[in-house]
Amino acid sequence: MSSWPRSDRAGVAAVALAAASWGTWSAVLRPTGLPGNVTGPVMFLAMGLFTLPFALRGPRARWDRGTIALLVGNAIFDVINVVTFFEALQRTTVAVAVLTHYLAPILVAVGAPRIEGTRVPGALAWAALATAGLTLVLEPWHTQGPVAVGAALGAISAVCYAGNVFVVRRLVPRLGAARTVSYHSLLGAALIAPFGLAGLHQVTASDLARLAIGSLVLGAIAGAVFLRGLDRIGSARAAVLTFAEPVVAVAVGWLVFDEPLGAIAGVGAVLILAAGIGTSRAHAA
Repeated sequence: MSSWPRSDRAGVAAVALAAASWGTWSAVLRPTGLPGNVTGPVMFLAMGLFTLPFALRGPRARWDRGTIALLVGNAIFDVINVVTFFEALQRTTVAVAVLTHYLAPILVAVGAPRIEGTRVPGALAWAALATAGLTLVLEPWHTQGPVAVGAALGAISAVCYAGNVFVVRRLVPRLGAARTVSYHSLLGAALIAPFGLAGLHQVTASDLARLAIGSLVLGAIAGAVFLRGLDRIGSARAAVLTFAEPVVAVAVGWLVFDEPLGAIAGVGAVLILAAGIGTSRAHAA
């Protein structure tokens, strides 16, 4: 590790830490019992407000038509990603929804050379290895019942997730991490609010406190940390490192919610870890 550039080490650590923290979202959301169309606007709004003071005090931003287009694209991609993934979780099993959602790193690995003009040796192979590992962790072959619609929604969320990675990679140098998180979250809250207004009466004071803490730690802080790391190591490597999220999510389900964990999940976790180490050590060309 000592041979890595310091910026690479910091970027890898930032992306991996942020992604791992996102795997604990279930511990925040499940106890509320609220649907995604209600929690989504609350979380987007809280993230935007928490980071707004830092956004306003940041260095001068580069505002032009390109920046505005990227910001709007960031908000739209994120909203569609959240809505379709949450809906996939309702239409099919967690295994199928998560597995199709995490086709995103492969899409990023394929698109990075064309979109960003950079190539990370072995990025596609590492992403494929991580996908194979995630398959072993989730064991989707145990799924019963219809999966087509849920899988399609998960795939749509993967496309939007991948698109968002490329968008924010260009947006952060123009606005900074704090502005990117704050402004796109506020815009996202405005876009998604009409779908959740009717259910806001279900939110209790304890639910609001839980969502506020989750939005601060897992949303605002982790989001800013991820964006800083993404800016340092590039989209292809960052995308593979985000596989830390589903691994942690499965572990939380097992430890906190007593969800069963397959016997071969450990093998899958090792493959994902190997892919993360391999892609983080690769250097963009």
